[in-house]
Amino acid sequence: MFAGELQKQKALFAASDGLALAASFFGALALHDPAGAMAHRLLDANPWVLCTGVMLMASVWLVVFRACDLYRMRAGGLKEAWAVIRACSIAATVGLLLAFVAHIELSRLTMAIGYLLSIPAVLTGRAVTRTCIRRLYSNPRIAIPLVIAGFNPIAQYVLDQLLDNMTPYEPVGFLDGARAGRQYRGYPVISNIQRLSQLSADYPCLEVAIALPDASREELEGIIRSCEQSRLRWWMVPWMFKAFSTGVKVDVLGTIPLIGPRCTNIEGLNYALKRGFDVVAAALLLVLAAPALAVGAFLILVTDGRPVLFRQTRVGAHGRRFELLKLRTMRRAAGDQVHREYVRNWILNGAAASNGSSSGVPIFKLTNDQRVTRVGRFLRRFSIDELPQLINVLRGEMSLIGPRPALPYELEYYDDWHRRRLDAAPGITGLWQVSGRNRLSFDEMVQLDVQYLEDWSLFGDLKILVRTLPALLRGEGV
Repeated sequence: MFAGELQKQKALFAASDGLALAASFFGALALHDPAGAMAHRLLDANPWVLCTGVMLMASVWLVVFRACDLYRMRAGGLKEAWAVIRACSIAATVGLLLAFVAHIELSRLTMAIGYLLSIPAVLTGRAVTRTCIRRLYSNPRIAIPLVIAGFNPIAQYVLDQLLDNMTPYEPVGFLDGARAGRQYRGYPVISNIQRLSQLSADYPCLEVAIALPDASREELEGIIRSCEQSRLRWWMVPWMFKAFSTGVKVDVLGTIPLIGPRCTNIEGLNYALKRGFDVVAAALLLVLAAPALAVGAFLILVTDGRPVLFRQTRVGAHGRRFELLKLRTMRRAAGDQVHREYVRNWILNGAAASNGSSSGVPIFKLTNDQRVTRVGRFLRRFSIDELPQLINVLRGEMSLIGPRPALPYELEYYDDWHRRRLDAAPGITGLWQVSGRNRLSFDEMVQLDVQYLEDWSLFGDLKILVRTLPALLRGEGV
């Protein structure tokens, strides 16, 4: 029920966004081209080319909307409004670039007017769609009364989710004989499970959510039997849904439901897709980066001699060790004791470690590290020293996007859940890099790594790559 409704809601919001964008474009034509000259030129064009162009442009906008998480935001508010502004701005820029590459003549003023109209049009369309969905769900023929068996934190969490999201469920209250008379968010604890038959008569189409994590098997079987006797639909909230730090996932094997902790999504065909993208993109980037690599290597050779490359053992996927490559930015024979102590404090303190500067600004890299050469500081600033890692990507030891490569001496300070970040190949950049990497505690970084692995998608990788580029251009490094 929930998953199906959410998919339908996403489709409705996508259709609303598409109509709003079309209305914005036609509105821009009406304002900037009242004589219809541009409209006639479009109508005189090849119909197939015109249809393909319109479909491509609409697809670009909707893909950008999805990338900005607009189809996860359906409750309105300032967060959604800001996301709409950001998505429309990105989509308009991408649309202009595509039109330029495809040599399509578009009036820039018309596009600018269309962009300005798109923001209020999309927000209005979403508000209307949201109102329609809520009115539809409030219809007595569609609304589904729901009673929650149990009165505990899990039962309250279920009610929170029902009230805070658009669903067809209308909560009735809780069933818990030991806590009768209490209430939560205005919904009372009615009585015990024996009231089910009476409630089923009072509320046609009643459903029961069983949220009793501490109940015995006999108690649960008794509740299910009562539901079946009253011909009530029921569903059960698994007790372990909050037992894992990253939640659980539900799968089906034949007709058997399977519940387990969420794990990496980079498996099977997804792994093949990510690996294929890594090989093609890394090879292309290596060719483009060759001049910068050559200049960096030459500067190191001239100012500090050999070796040009710095080789360091890192921990890769599933604990496998490999030799990470970088352009050398430190003096020869520089020890790692300073960094070992820094990493130890960073992990064990549970907060971002100080970079050693008087300001105490939390940062991941040691910015005042005296071991770094003058040329090394320049190479690090623009991440030129990281470019040899593209070779690690081609070898299959790393990925373009992934968790930060772990050092072997880090592992002795890891908690069990920290090791989940080793479930896939480490990356040159990652979600941690574009999410305030220089101001993150170790636990926050690991949480981002795990989130990335669980939610992986190829489009997500492209999004992270695009977000990495501004940091490089600003000289913030990777």
